[in-house]
Formats: sequence, structure tokens, C-alpha cells
Amino acid sequence: MDLNFGQQVREEALRLASSGKDANQIAKILFDQDDQGANYGIGILLDNQGQPMETSATLLEYVTTELGRSGKGNYMNSAKLMGDLKAAVLAWQRVPETYWDRFQVALPSDAGTGAVRSALELELMLNANRNQVGIEELGWPAYKAIAKMLRLEWKEFPTNTVMEGDDLLPVYQAGPLNTTGQLCFADAIQARAEAAAKANHPVILDRAYSGFEFSRKLADHSFDDVMRMSYETQLRPFVEAGAPFSLALSPTKALVTFALRPCGFLLVYCPDEERSKAVAQGLNTVMRARGSSFEHSITRALVRAMVNDRDRLEAEHQAALERTAEAENLWQKLVQGTEMEYLFSDQYGGLFRNPPAKDEAAVNIYNQHLYPVFTKGRCRLNVTGIPADEALAKQHVAAFAEQCY
Repeated sequence: MDLNFGQQVREEALRLASSGKDANQIAKILFDQDDQGANYGIGILLDNQGQPMETSATLLEYVTTELGRSGKGNYMNSAKLMGDLKAAVLAWQRVPETYWDRFQVALPSDAGTGAVRSALELELMLNANRNQVGIEELGWPAYKAIAKMLRLEWKEFPTNTVMEGDDLLPVYQAGPLNTTGQLCFADAIQARAEAAAKANHPVILDRAYSGFEFSRKLADHSFDDVMRMSYETQLRPFVEAGAPFSLALSPTKALVTFALRPCGFLLVYCPDEERSKAVAQGLNTVMRARGSSFEHSITRALVRAMVNDRDRLEAEHQAALERTAEAENLWQKLVQGTEMEYLFSDQYGGLFRNPPAKDEAAVNIYNQHLYPVFTKGRCRLNVTGIPADEALAKQHVAAFAEQCY
């Protein structure tokens, strides 16, 4: 096989890395330079033709209306709707109403990233002895960047373990692990909740992929079933244990709002009155410091859509899960008998997989005009990059399966 093209692309990737670009940026740049390329690196939902899914029509409609309300140069925010918003978001997440009064809500700018950073800032302000961020191995790379900007150390822990330490602020992913798609065992989640409650030690739950771990169950379950299962698995142990936690929610993947980049939802659980008072003051400080007390028009639009049209947003969320399930099912069929078969078992779910890759994987995969994200011996791929054309899909899967294990 002539690998000249793949070698040229690999050389360009190395050049981009030496110029300071990170692995995600490199994958996007390389893909954009290849008219024949298939995008397996980008972190958005792709349709079965390899194109970005349509932006939430509901939110676009509300954005148009909100822009019309923004004709006069004035500060605007959603303060009057915050009670209704909290109820709507908790209902979307299927949190039982009996617990709603124990949550406080804020709207950090910059979607899920802003929600995670704001959660860290809040908990660090309330717990001055914390100087380390605990993260899961192969977790979201941005955690390390956020820790660095907050002048904090970070420490990695294996998946399915409890992060403990008096100076540690644990960040757990409440859904498929980004970037591997691995699912945390239910008993490990329970252990995390019990440890946090026993020590009265706050944790951060990063929920970027609400319901995605159960997307394949939509074949014989309702959207409501899927979201309830996700709540029961990911959140209920912490709520019922009385563990203090901050829930950083991203609407980006679930509601397909990448292009609009709305706010994130930060929900802080306060099992006792003392924490409740401290959180109220702390959230106000964090939001003022971020400049989020007055909001972008898109954030205001998302608030109104969530309050007034949650059913429509949930239908769009269901469509995102259905596309993910469609892609996962095709992968599951085509990887049978290969070393990648395990990645589509019940222990994995969601948008990404990140298997180990052979030394020459980049050259060989680039040579097939496929563009995943390569990092330190691994090949992260977006499962929704797979095309509906099964013959073409087989070629793509074979290229990955020959190089990944």
C-alpha cells in the first residue's frame, strides 16, 4: 500500500503540534484541508452523512425573539425566571420534586466548560484548604487546563475509584467518560456518594452527556425512561446520601446548541442550611466575577425556552440520543470479531471511544482520509462520524480496527 499521503498528513500534524496546536485543533485543521476527509475528531454530533446535526430549532426561534427584545442598550438577565428555570432544569434531569428546594442554580457563561470552572471556583472559595483537583484518567483534557489557570495541582485517579484527600476537590463525570465512553460501575458511583456524604466533602459532577449512556435503550424505552435511568444511576446516589455536590450541566450536546454556545447550568445541592447560606453568597460572588450577572441574549433565550418549551427541547434531546444510538448500533455490528468489539459493549456509551493505537496508526488511518484525534498512543474517535452507507462504513471501521485494539 502506498502510504505517501498518510505520511504527508502525519508530518503536517507534527508541524502543527510544534507550533502549539493541541490534538483536537490538529484533527480539525487536517480534516479541513482534505476534500475527501471524514471527520472523526470533532466533538459535535454528526448526522449519518458526516455533517453537523441541525442546531436546535427551538432555541433558534427563541434567540430570534430575544434579539428583538434587545433593541435598547441595557443590561438584561433572567433573574425573574430563575425559580421557574430551576424547576424546569431539575425536571429535565428527572430529579424528584421533593429535593428541588435543596438546589440552587446559576447560569455561567461558556456552556459546560463555564459550568465546570464556576463549580470549581465556588467550591474552592467555600473550602480554602483545597489545592488539588482530582480527575479521572483519560478524562476531559480541559480539566487540566482549568486547574492550571486556577493555579491548582491536579491528580489522576483510575476509573471506578473514589477520590479522597483532605486537600482534594474531586471532579467525577456523571455519564460516559469523556473521552473513552467508558461507564462507571453503579457500585463505584454509590461508593463515591457515600464517601462524600460521610466526610461532608463536596464533589463536582460534570454532566455533559445527560442520558447518552442509555441512548441504545430508546429502541424499546421512552425518552422519559432513559432520562430516569440516567438520574437513578448518576445522580440519585448523591442526592439520597445527602452528599454536598455541584452539578455542572451542559446543554451543548444534549440540545445540539454548539453554534450558539449558550450558558451552562450550575446546580448546587445543599443538604443542610449552613451550606445553603454559604452557597447563596458564593454563587453571587462567582457569577459577578465571571461577568455572568448580566447575560448574553442566547443565554436569556435558552432560559425562556427551557421554562416555556421544555417539551420541544426534550424532543430535540431525544433526536440527539437517537442519532448516537444509530451510530453505536452500526459500529457494534461492524466491529464484531475485531479487537475493538469491547468498545461497544454495555460498559461503553456516548459520543466517543478512545482505544490504544499501534505505532503507525496515524499514518495508516490518515492514508484512508479519516481524521480522529491522536494522543499518546491512543486514537479518539467520534462514533457519529460513521456514514449511513454501510459499504463505506465497513471501510472506515476496518481501517480503525486494523490499527486500534
